[in-house]
Amino acid sequence: MSLASLKRFFGDTLSSPAAAPADREEAVRTATAAILLDIAYADDSFSMAEEARLLEFLRGRFGLSEEHARDLLETADSIRARTIDHWNLTNTIRSSVPLSDRIEIVRTMWRLVYTDTDLHQYENYLVRKLADLLGIEHHVMIEAKMSVRSELGLA
Repeated sequence: MSLASLKRFFGDTLSSPAAAPADREEAVRTATAAILLDIAYADDSFSMAEEARLLEFLRGRFGLSEEHARDLLETADSIRARTIDHWNLTNTIRSSVPLSDRIEIVRTMWRLVYTDTDLHQYENYLVRKLADLLGIEHHVMIEAKMSVRSELGLA
């Protein structure tokens, strides 16, 4: 899928009032997987632990089988390899996902970042940027960070 066709898919799927709910849900799944994968790669590595955490989130959040979650991750990786349009991806999520679920996506970003227990400067920047694009207020993003640090025994 080319970059232009990806943009058309996300734009057309979400802007069309006649878009099938399944198409909208697939666009949200793909956008979510792509931004989470970008977070996982933010420190220039994608560990098996990060992959397991990401697949667990995708299976749980979207009720996917292991195979479908892996296919979704492969599609997200294809998007990431071509280009990553954070605004378009986050807009897809923001326009279709309730605030509580967007906060959980941000919490998952922090879980991915802290999988190796080390916070790199770019990871911190990217989570802040994506949280803002998802419409998450700064104090809520910080609360999510602190909650995840506590959950992982890092506080």
